[in-house]
Amino acid sequence: MYYHQYVYYPNYLYRFPPQYPPINIGIFESSIKSMQKIASEAVVLLNRISDPGFARRIMNAAQTGNKKEVDRLINSAGVSTPITIKYTPSGILLTLVSVAKGGNCCSLSMHLKWGD
Repeated sequence: MYYHQYVYYPNYLYRFPPQYPPINIGIFESSIKSMQKIASEAVVLLNRISDPGFARRIMNAAQTGNKKEVDRLINSAGVSTPITIKYTPSGILLTLVSVAKGGNCCSLSMHLKWGD
């Protein structure tokens, strides 16, 4: 934790600039590269879902409560990034999660509406 340092003088207050650690962009760069991969895979996934027959099968499986089939269909779209899938009567939430440098670095969530 970093604190601001103050020095008191009789009629005014002087504030020293805060001390920050040196900047290291290594993890940030890794996250950016991972996010670029996730974004390109999201385009592949959206292109696959945009097929009316495929979209109809996903919605039908969701409407009948067949989560395994919804998961299978989404995961068959040709995306290697793990996808978390949640759906309600009004839409589906797809979250693509990437792991970089030993931990979750970034994710991309897409909420697609399919009903009222």
